Amino acid sequence: MFIFTSMRIPPEKLEEIASANDIVDVVSEYIPIKKRGKSFLALCPFHQDKNPSLHISHEKQVYHCFSCKAGGNVFSFVQEYEKIGFIDAAQKLADRAGIKLSYSGKGYDTSNELSELYEINRAAAGYFQSALKNINGNEREFVYTYLKKRNIDDKIVQEFGIGYSLKRWDGLLNHFLEEGIFKPDALERAGLLVRKEEEKDGYYDRFRGRLIFPIYNESGKVVAFGARKLYDDDLGGKYINSPETRLYSKSRVLYGLNFAKDNIRYSDSVILVEGYMDVIALHRHGIKNVVASSGTALTEEQVKLISRYTKKVYVLFDSDTAGISAAKRGTEIILQGGLDLDVVTLPESEDPDSFLAKEGKQEFERYLKSGKSIIVFISELYEKEGKLSGVEGKTEFIREIITLLSKIPDKLKRSLYIKELSSKYSLYESDLQEELDRALKNNKSATFPISSLVIPEANRKVLYKAKEDRISFHEKELLRVFLRGDSEAISFIENNLETSFINNDKVLKIIEHLLDEFINNGRFDLAGMMNYFDDKESAELLMDAASDKHEPSQFNDSTFDSLLEKQITPVFNIKYAKDVINRLRIEDYNRQIELLKKDPENLKEVFELKKEVSKLLKSTG
Repeated sequence: MFIFTSMRIPPEKLEEIASANDIVDVVSEYIPIKKRGKSFLALCPFHQDKNPSLHISHEKQVYHCFSCKAGGNVFSFVQEYEKIGFIDAAQKLADRAGIKLSYSGKGYDTSNELSELYEINRAAAGYFQSALKNINGNEREFVYTYLKKRNIDDKIVQEFGIGYSLKRWDGLLNHFLEEGIFKPDALERAGLLVRKEEEKDGYYDRFRGRLIFPIYNESGKVVAFGARKLYDDDLGGKYINSPETRLYSKSRVLYGLNFAKDNIRYSDSVILVEGYMDVIALHRHGIKNVVASSGTALTEEQVKLISRYTKKVYVLFDSDTAGISAAKRGTEIILQGGLDLDVVTLPESEDPDSFLAKEGKQEFERYLKSGKSIIVFISELYEKEGKLSGVEGKTEFIREIITLLSKIPDKLKRSLYIKELSSKYSLYESDLQEELDRALKNNKSATFPISSLVIPEANRKVLYKAKEDRISFHEKELLRVFLRGDSEAISFIENNLETSFINNDKVLKIIEHLLDEFINNGRFDLAGMMNYFDDKESAELLMDAASDKHEPSQFNDSTFDSLLEKQITPVFNIKYAKDVINRLRIEDYNRQIELLKKDPENLKEVFELKKEVSKLLKSTG
């Protein structure tokens, strides 16, 4: 059980905030919801959801997704949706309800894992910036020579939070060990340390001797770091990034968006570039509606991020082969997202920094506005490669363009592109439309990506590798009886459950907390309980146990056999509670039998336990 030992908001104040913020009202301010029976449904914002998987319970003041397993109370929804810490989420909700919030205590907000990771990244960013400022000797001369060469002055360093990782294996590690606030395993979860293979408790810095670029989310909080190679003896890639963490998914983050979003709204357009230095170069010249995909292929999630601010995208890439390939990959995703697209390729051997240095801001903006449509961009690539001289090359080009156009969701926009294509290459619109119809048909028959499907429980990936960490079906049912059973069923479990029946530590900790709640208060506050469990698995267990995907079918003679055969939800009454206890007892006896069987001298005990199992099976429905 997790208690807020470092919590800066009193529990009674949290209860006041929760009471003043109905979860249905709060969620509906972020995403559209529909009423369905006693619950409310919505497309889950935490994964690629095609059918409504998110259930919001007004009665319990919780939400739960049956596909990706996201779930929690009103605090966790705001926290996960906006990717902010618990304290910030509480402050937002307090402001929404007009509640004055005062904090107690000092130090970092480590009230849960998400908040702790944010605090670690914030502290690490400060460490890297301090390291850049305070390095000395030859190391300082080398690093500052590079900064000067790339036109990175003190103002840019401050604005973007640029730092430096010392050229040693344990600079950051020793700094945090001296601070004594965050443990090495937490720093490893944040992606800052790497565990040594030969030492169980040994770690070393992930970033060494590199220029550090903090990567911010939309709200301006550090979620990860990018590191630029400086030294020739560094065998790593030119750029390396933090690994994926609970805060950082590279497919969902655009570098520079926190700096650019107001300018994107103002100009109603965004310039998409390749990397950190391109963003910084454009900012330095006063062009601030710019973001980077950080060297990765553009993703659907990143396009959705862009679409919150504008529908107009200028894809700006270098004219080299890698830049053109990246532009081609990105165009399909942008078109599929329903955005307007122009592709801008800089002159040979130019990047944004060098072009702006030579031509200036005004010429750059003029060049930007002369961007090419997707048809012109692809045709010029084919022409450059000498593929448009023959029938085969032209046919291949037309089919590639048609395939791209079929990704556009707007029918009218597709028609206008068809007209452009017809006019440019003197082709009949009707022939092009036939090709487009075939491509659209192929798109519809294509298999949906796995992430968009609700995976049946039987096919779901196994979550627990070690045998002792597996959660049995009946342990899950025990949680369901606790959270959804009547008082008679819960009282029966309270009086008959033995802790030896529960083989999973997470389930045991939840059950202990539930028993405390029931004994002391005679009820469970599920929404309030979510604040006590820091780890994701415990939260998912609670949400699964508390939620139904469909309205329950009422029947009075519920047994596990009938449940499996009819695939319906039981009534969690005392009879069902007795079945759960018996099944857990049987599992416990079977575990004991397996252990006893290893020694032939235990045959008598094995026989007696098997008799008890047989009796329990007869008495269980």
